[in-house]
Amino acid sequence: MASAYRGANYSVISSFALRSKANELFDWDPLGQTDPGLETTMNNPRSMLDARFPGLYTTIEKMLVEAEAQHNGQTRRAPAEYLLEHSRRTAAIAIKIARMEGVDAVLPTLVALYHDAGKFHEGEYHKDGIPEEEHAALLAGKMLTDFGLERSAIDAVVEALRAMYDERLPCNVPCRIAQDADRLDKLGPMGVGAFFTKAALRGRGLIDALAQTLSLELTHTLAAPQSMFTESGKKLAAEQAGKTITFFDQLLEQLESWGIASFERHTIFLDEDFLTRSGAIVRGREVSLAMLRTCPDCQGSLALTHRREQDVKRVRSVFVARFHCGGCSYVAETKLALPVLA
Repeated sequence: MASAYRGANYSVISSFALRSKANELFDWDPLGQTDPGLETTMNNPRSMLDARFPGLYTTIEKMLVEAEAQHNGQTRRAPAEYLLEHSRRTAAIAIKIARMEGVDAVLPTLVALYHDAGKFHEGEYHKDGIPEEEHAALLAGKMLTDFGLERSAIDAVVEALRAMYDERLPCNVPCRIAQDADRLDKLGPMGVGAFFTKAALRGRGLIDALAQTLSLELTHTLAAPQSMFTESGKKLAAEQAGKTITFFDQLLEQLESWGIASFERHTIFLDEDFLTRSGAIVRGREVSLAMLRTCPDCQGSLALTHRREQDVKRVRSVFVARFHCGGCSYVAETKLALPVLA
């Protein structure tokens, strides 16, 4: 049943309040300078893997490119290599986290490179109802066997891939590092770039992208530090999350002040218990919604209701916000899977 927000569980927050909250939560100064001790060594997955397993990195890249090309061809989308670029970035971030954690980076890097390998199985997105991580694990197991990796290393990578986004399974060290890397790729200036790249690939313009998916971005960004497994991941997430919030805050301010589009931000507090992957109980979660201030068709006021659904692909809960206009037939929905806390 959909129910209207009211009382303490429903509030509109100003742009200044949102930015101040981001700075307070993430201890980030938007006017601060670059850390003079910033690591400048390139985290190069190709060099690292080629030194141990010549040709493996190139084979993985070829597989990713061919899978996305087949999908784009079958769905009549423009050629793109988003999957490859995202996997490259995730692998580089995994190396960074592994070094910060004092862990050998090879296995986390392999998990990062393979983690989306099953996304376009046989050119289709989730064609057979089998989780993409299972397809990725099967692909990785065969390829790593062909390249002569030790059985224990192959098992660790396969186990990590299957558990990465299945909260029912234990997450080993390579899994933890790769998951943190995957989530960090969505934060900070780099994450903002990925947000708009993905929107363009889906044929969405600026306003449509914000209306359709900004709520997901904001909700996951606010929860990012608590979603990380490693201490290094938590630190990096705290550094980058404030930058994400501030960018979108300023973008929405400019769109409104220039008379282009007007959005409201709503914070919905879910007053219930949530189970983390570690088995702890966390009371209460926040959903951050960005919605158009008025109906795009008739400029009338929009009513906001919500409901919860179960994700078909995973066991996690999905939050669904519904916006409807009383003056015309306009109705829109935004769906977002709630962030899973580590």
